[in-house]
Amino acid sequence: MDLLSRNLCARLKGKTAWITGGRRIGRTVALALAGQGVNIAASWRSSEREALETVRRAKRAGVRALAVRADVSSREDSRRAAGAIREEFGALHILVNLASVFSPVEVSRVSEPDWEANVSAHILGSFWPAQAAVPLMPRGSHIINIADRTSIGKIYPGYVPYVATKAAVASLTRALAVEYGPKGIYVNAIAPGPVLRPADVSPSEWRRVRRSVLEILMSDREASEQFALLVLYLAAATGASGHVYPLDFGKNL
Repeated sequence: MDLLSRNLCARLKGKTAWITGGRRIGRTVALALAGQGVNIAASWRSSEREALETVRRAKRAGVRALAVRADVSSREDSRRAAGAIREEFGALHILVNLASVFSPVEVSRVSEPDWEANVSAHILGSFWPAQAAVPLMPRGSHIINIADRTSIGKIYPGYVPYVATKAAVASLTRALAVEYGPKGIYVNAIAPGPVLRPADVSPSEWRRVRRSVLEILMSDREASEQFALLVLYLAAATGASGHVYPLDFGKNL
């Protein structure tokens, strides 16, 4: 293990992270943290089997892990999940808000359910877990939200509710950094380009989105690993708050 890896492990080992989502990118992030000795709480709304598999694999890495059912767009569910984390681990040091939806919709066809789904997943699904988590967090803890590269750069068409609510996540990140700064809690966001194709997005649509954003040939797996590495950095660093970190290979420029 090199000096950097040892330093990272020393900063993270024995801490506890709440990942709002135990499948897809959430699993990659959870296992990357578990590999550094971080205990894992993976909350799930409808993917129990995947969350339990994430927990099983995290335990194989030698850490404690818990799967808890929670709709993080609900204040009550978020509080219930935080209560389960307190009971199991005592404290919480890292919150990664990964709940998201990503579905194309022509602007003339945007409906109330489209807005409700995006507001619930992105805005409420970032705020309620943060509000519930903070009482469990000692000074030096981290909240990591997920904005989008459209929050700071080129916008692709056909995703108005998604783009608007992800921009709100970027603003929410800065606002929470101000609110929780006096408590010694750091709040930052990642603004990724396309990482992992959602199940309800066709391969052809995904290729279109990828081409509009990235010029670097990269698999979904490689993109997910890059994402997890940035989470590790933000979870270990203690000198930054209120920032939105691009992960789009400079395309925001």
